[in-house]
Amino acid sequence: MKWIRQHKIFSVTAGIVIALCLFVLGSYLAGGGSGVLGRGVQSVVSAIEKPLSAFTGGAGDTFRGIFRFSSVLEENEKLKEENAMLRQENIDLSMKRDELDRLGELSKAFDFEPYSGQGKAVAARIISLNNSNTYDVFTIDAGSSKGIEKNDIVVDGEGLIGKVKETGGNWAKVVSVLNENNSISFKVQRKTSITGIVAGDGKGKITGYLMDNKATIVKGDVLVTSGIGIYPEGIRIGKVTSVDYNDDMQLKEITVKSTVKFTSLQKVAVFK
Repeated sequence: MKWIRQHKIFSVTAGIVIALCLFVLGSYLAGGGSGVLGRGVQSVVSAIEKPLSAFTGGAGDTFRGIFRFSSVLEENEKLKEENAMLRQENIDLSMKRDELDRLGELSKAFDFEPYSGQGKAVAARIISLNNSNTYDVFTIDAGSSKGIEKNDIVVDGEGLIGKVKETGGNWAKVVSVLNENNSISFKVQRKTSITGIVAGDGKGKITGYLMDNKATIVKGDVLVTSGIGIYPEGIRIGKVTSVDYNDDMQLKEITVKSTVKFTSLQKVAVFK
């Protein structure tokens, strides 16, 4: 009795099981469930069977749900990996298209009048800015080992970039048209008899003046190199954005926007 008191739950459970066994035995003895005892046993069994069935069914659904959830997680991880790969492929393709576009733009440099039909040039990539984001002075990844020398002309597909200032074995420094010490003689493409001088202002713009203050130059006129000095004739410099007359200097002054997009410049062509 002491043991039973100490194990009440086990004792009650064992008692129920024994009672059920006796009912089942009595059912068989009474004719297989046709009697009152058999129907009683059947009712008790059914009452116990329903919650057990519900439990086992619910447990099965739970386990199936767990396996389905695990499968979904696995599929999601695979989809994430595939999406990451596709994104990287798209980035690579975009970079390749961008590279082809830049090379296509650079190839236009060979169409400038002084270089038309000639292919003596070295393609190079900008690797550092020496002063600021105005591309006043910058360094490229090609130098004397590729035959680049001081005062070689640097262009891209849109126009004049500048000239080589200094070279090393595998690098060269370029002074751009935006540099205030880089004076360039120009002529107006619309009327080549109109000439003048332009240089950078040190702030990312190009300014200059006309040799003849009575000459007619208007906003939108395209300026090209005149051929005087180190720059060959016919390379595009930029478009006139404003024209003013300086009474003190008695000069017709102009502001010019470079045809080169310096803010996105990455590749250049260096001509011999």
